[in-house]
Amino acid sequence: MQKFDVIVIGCGAVGSATLHSLASAGVNVVGIDRYYPPHDKGSSHGQSRIIRQAYFEHPDYVPLLHEAYRGWIELQEQTDQKLLHQVGLLQVGPVDGFLIPGVLASAAAHQLPLERISGDAIQNCFPGFRAEREMVGLFEKQAGYLLVKESIQAYLDCAQRAGAKIHIHSDPAHWQSNGKTIRVESGTEVFCADRLVITTGSWSGHLLNSLGIELRVVRKHVYWIANESAKYRDGSPVFFFETPRGHFYGFPQLDHRGIKVANHQGGEEVTNPDLLNTSVDPEDQSRIHAFLRKFVPDISEKVTDHQVCMYTRSPDGHFIVDRHPEYSHVVFAAGLSGHGFKFAPALACAIADIISDKELKLPVDFLSTARFNNSTMA
Repeated sequence: MQKFDVIVIGCGAVGSATLHSLASAGVNVVGIDRYYPPHDKGSSHGQSRIIRQAYFEHPDYVPLLHEAYRGWIELQEQTDQKLLHQVGLLQVGPVDGFLIPGVLASAAAHQLPLERISGDAIQNCFPGFRAEREMVGLFEKQAGYLLVKESIQAYLDCAQRAGAKIHIHSDPAHWQSNGKTIRVESGTEVFCADRLVITTGSWSGHLLNSLGIELRVVRKHVYWIANESAKYRDGSPVFFFETPRGHFYGFPQLDHRGIKVANHQGGEEVTNPDLLNTSVDPEDQSRIHAFLRKFVPDISEKVTDHQVCMYTRSPDGHFIVDRHPEYSHVVFAAGLSGHGFKFAPALACAIADIISDKELKLPVDFLSTARFNNSTMA
């Protein structure tokens, strides 16, 4: 039996960042995963993730994003790697949709700079993109993308240098508590600790089944499209479009595969994350091509790569970060709903404070389970 101060189950983006945060504070911590991270079995893979501050989902996320930016920059300095690429973000949609009003609300609440562009001027400002006349564009200069695999590996390397241990076993980890201590079984190994952090992504529903909160897992498709145009290479922003057929996002060309693009909406339900279907969905791919033809017209239709990942959606689409209702020495982050990666440094900071019984540095009360009893989120 191995004894630690804290056990972290799940070593994806948030788990690896939490390992780093705790180990850097001198905590004796072990991370447990079924596959050696960074891996492609859950939600933390696929080359890149958008990072932005004028957050259309809710203005309350913006203070967390300030901390996230600080954390990503600090990680770059510690590892001498370029992980955060601030190439800007072009967001386009109808004035009365959900995207544009949401971005403007967050920008107004937190005095964030944005450049507003009329629909018919978008092509002049960003030659690779088109928009309908009644649409509007918002350009956030400080936004951009994060490198996924490199970021997780950087956190793991820093955590291990600070003393964290990592245990990998293909069998699911099982935890139990007697109210005071935690016991985790992983394969033939047994770990004991005073505290437990659960950051298991699409497997959270099983580990947290006593919460009584439904976490819905869906399969999401990501495509790389061949590119021969300089318009989508250096100088091109990341992009997010709200259209009647879906909410599409994408990235400039980062490697030989071309640009990356996906539909943020929808997704097929996943009943067992261990049996994820990785095949192409023809209807989803058809929607991608239709979007590109209309709004990103200078790209080809040749798909060079396809991957699937999983979104774990909470009932309201917002994160859940809290103590376990029955065991105060268990803390979890779950239901990140397809937009959690960028927050890893901030969520790790909050989790470390909660698990260590420290005063919270970040305002995360709006992400607690209490909102499901008395609705506090718009």
